[in-house]
Amino acid sequence: MGRIETGIIDGLIQNGIPAGSVVLILGDPKSGKTTFQMQFLYNQVMLHGMPGLAILVDMPKREFLSISRTFGWDFSSVLDEGLFLVDAYSHRIKSAPKFSFSEDVIIDASNPFEITKFISDMTKGLVAGGHSGQLVGIITSLTPLFFESDIVDIYKFLEELKDIAHRYNQVWLVEINSGIERPQVENTVKAIVDGIVELRMFEEGRILRRYLRVYGMRRTSHSLAWVPYEITPTGIILRG
Repeated sequence: MGRIETGIIDGLIQNGIPAGSVVLILGDPKSGKTTFQMQFLYNQVMLHGMPGLAILVDMPKREFLSISRTFGWDFSSVLDEGLFLVDAYSHRIKSAPKFSFSEDVIIDASNPFEITKFISDMTKGLVAGGHSGQLVGIITSLTPLFFESDIVDIYKFLEELKDIAHRYNQVWLVEINSGIERPQVENTVKAIVDGIVELRMFEEGRILRRYLRVYGMRRTSHSLAWVPYEITPTGIILRG
């Protein structure tokens, strides 16, 4: 069984996430969930040459690239070749132009199945070109995607994403904010995914401290303990 390094928590999970996994990045707002996803992408796309796909639901492309550069993660040399950024933000906020000469793909975020169809089509395109279909992907974030979705559609969407990931040994990190989704939605997502990385902030002596833990990671032995971490100028670093 192959494992895909995160560059962050590999020491906690037997040196990486099992290939063929959909992992939930769950946490408090501003706890570093998107930073975690960006760092994971950079580690695999820029350092290991793995194709990457980012579905951007809650921010435009320019913001994603601007934030990543503040940590020293410059994706400009691999855009549309090694890393594909898919815009599900513009349609959601109704800012997509009616007529555009851009070749950007704009996905309707109100239809989760359009996302899985795009992922499936892109994977099949890689395979047709002689690639295995293995890639790493992120969806940031599922929270606006699920605001108006029925539980049955959420379940089907995640099952479709898992089927693609399992079939082609892909690893997907999907993000939601804890405490914002309907409890039934959050519990449904937790039950379906192949593992959970939870990021929390606790007040200790009038100072907010960040902690993360891993649980439910299939095919992996790991501790359930909270581990302190910091967000540094070069990304997330575990402490202790």
